[in-house]
Amino acid sequence: MRKIFYISVCGFLGLLTATLIHAGVELFALDLIFNNPARFSETVWWQEWELIHGVASAVLWIGGLLFGLAAGRAWYPRYGVPGARSPRTR
Repeated sequence: MRKIFYISVCGFLGLLTATLIHAGVELFALDLIFNNPARFSETVWWQEWELIHGVASAVLWIGGLLFGLAAGRAWYPRYGVPGARSPRTR
């Protein structure tokens, strides 16, 4: 039960990190596109914005979740097991 909780929390943290990255990229992209409407109004960025946003969001969030789960599985033996030797006690 403890292992499932630890790995799930790491997956959730990966999802939160992906959400923060998504927010930063989206703020940058929207600022760039909306401040230069003459430059971007006829480009694929403007015409297919909903598709690009949807696909990129899904890829980023799924990647963040999978990365978090993989990190949780990798770090559980070192930090999640009771009585395991912590790197600080060496």
